[in-house]
Amino acid sequence: MQSKQVKPNSWVQHFDSIEQFYRYICETPYNAAFSKQSDRRSGTVSYERTQFTKTKTFDEAVSLMKDGWTDMASTLTVRLQSVDKHTQAAHTRQMFNSVAGFQPIVPLYLVGVPTSMASMKMVAKKQKVITITKLVNYSCSVSSDQIVIESIKAMQVIKTLEAQGYRVNIDVALGTQAGGRQIVASIRIKNANEKLNVSKLAFPLVHPSMLRRLLIRYLEVNENVTNAFVGGYGCPISADTMRPLLPNTIVIPAIWQVDPNNIKSLDDIK
Repeated sequence: MQSKQVKPNSWVQHFDSIEQFYRYICETPYNAAFSKQSDRRSGTVSYERTQFTKTKTFDEAVSLMKDGWTDMASTLTVRLQSVDKHTQAAHTRQMFNSVAGFQPIVPLYLVGVPTSMASMKMVAKKQKVITITKLVNYSCSVSSDQIVIESIKAMQVIKTLEAQGYRVNIDVALGTQAGGRQIVASIRIKNANEKLNVSKLAFPLVHPSMLRRLLIRYLEVNENVTNAFVGGYGCPISADTMRPLLPNTIVIPAIWQVDPNNIKSLDDIK
């Protein structure tokens, strides 16, 4: 876990895993700004809140994070199958001479060269490691269904890039500001050396409760949060403002005005 003050009134904290983030929000005491239970919304239960978060309680959100969001994982698996059909392979075919193969190389055979057969092997393309950060700092006016739609876009694009041979680190990030302060948290939910595990990623990348229960709990315990954040948890920081705060990563906005089917390469994202 890394935490630093990047500007006089801007703090950025990076968590190396979802497990590390969970320990932080559960083991850190509430800050002075949210010392009153009535000010905390991460555990609020009501019909309207359930529609807003898609979970009834904070503990339900934690269970989905730990055990996986099965329903969405199944939906994502179906959606991502179409990506595989329209992406370039991460391997190329390379011809080489061998003692066995699919076609003789007559000149070599006639002079008695043992490796006189043409054969073929699959060679992995050179892989480049990149980091993609999906912003999940949606305003309260964004519906939970829209959050799901926007997050699936990001998943489709990441799947496209990995199918092309990129190794992708995936982070999700919150950026909010109030009272002249900026608070940013980014969480690594997939390392580049891990395979794309849809079941593991479904909750942190797609579920509204990742923001509306777990990340607002983060604001309730973060020591740099002031009373200015009480009530609305601040205002979302734009993608353009977030990019300098999160260097060496490709930032995907919370609301991304693109058709993911038109994203064919890394250049299309940039």
